[in-house]
Amino acid sequence: MSKYTLGFERKYFHILTSGIGRIIAFASLVSLFSLSPVAAKTYDFNLSTALAPDDPIYAGFKEFKKNVEKRTDKKVRVRLFPSGQLGADGELIQQAQVGSNVGVLTDGGRLAQFVPELAILNAPFLLSNYEQASKFVATPLFKGWESQLQDKSGLVSLSFNWYQGSRMMITKKPFTQPADLKGVRVRVPDAPIVIETINCMGASPTPMAWSEVYSAIQTGVVDAAEAHPTALYGSKLNEVAKYITKTNHYHLMTSIVVGRKWFEQLPAEYQKVLHEESVNAGTFASQKIIEQSNNVLEKMTKSGAKVEEIDLSPFITACANVPAKLGLESARDSLKSALGIK
Repeated sequence: MSKYTLGFERKYFHILTSGIGRIIAFASLVSLFSLSPVAAKTYDFNLSTALAPDDPIYAGFKEFKKNVEKRTDKKVRVRLFPSGQLGADGELIQQAQVGSNVGVLTDGGRLAQFVPELAILNAPFLLSNYEQASKFVATPLFKGWESQLQDKSGLVSLSFNWYQGSRMMITKKPFTQPADLKGVRVRVPDAPIVIETINCMGASPTPMAWSEVYSAIQTGVVDAAEAHPTALYGSKLNEVAKYITKTNHYHLMTSIVVGRKWFEQLPAEYQKVLHEESVNAGTFASQKIIEQSNNVLEKMTKSGAKVEEIDLSPFITACANVPAKLGLESARDSLKSALGIK
């Protein structure tokens, strides 16, 4: 081989390998950026509700899952658990506090253990309709309470705009006044504001998980329950109790809450997505609740239930002092001022 041939081959080899080196270096750089934490890591999120799969709230959950996974390219994977499959709400709140990747739909009554003012959402005969409830949770006053929840409990409210409906009583016998409910054991959530409300209405509150209420009424552990129409229908309580009375003692507005430890490990853009899509899905579910509440009452009536409307004045009078008993006078007055109601 001549020295010219050898020199050409060495030069060609140098050019070739230098080009390959640059390609490899470039590929490595691209790989480095493509494996950044935001792009590469996935996050599983387990979302729970005590409500049945055919409840409008669960339709909202499916909307939330669809949009979150679409916007994060499935880097946040949402798994849905209806009917209390993951456990009772109280247990899941505790799991979220210690960092588990769980979220649960819950209400101000339960969260009042951390921020007492949140219970005012469940105060008896204070809010008259969805419009008032949805307006109040959007006020700076209420947003401030949500911020306190994060600081005091380690829980993050994704959005407090999940309306579930007007609360009614389902009983085995009709009633028209508080005295008629004496000795009637009513299933309630484990929330002091609701327990005190059922007390003032004349009945005996019995806290238990929603998933247990059907069998509890069926076997006589309790005699009645209080809930909104779609929940009564979804749990088929009209099969074990006949009378549905429109007491409308409060309008249930709820929130998806998650643990701060888990939430803050998410990239900021994913945190934003969860907040925004909770708001969107909450609005979606709330409208379905409003649309379907009367329909499910009609369906239960056709299957033998009796829907009663009574004079609520005796109950309103009996429950007037519930906020004061729980130290919520200031919260009540602030709510009224924010909404311009007397």
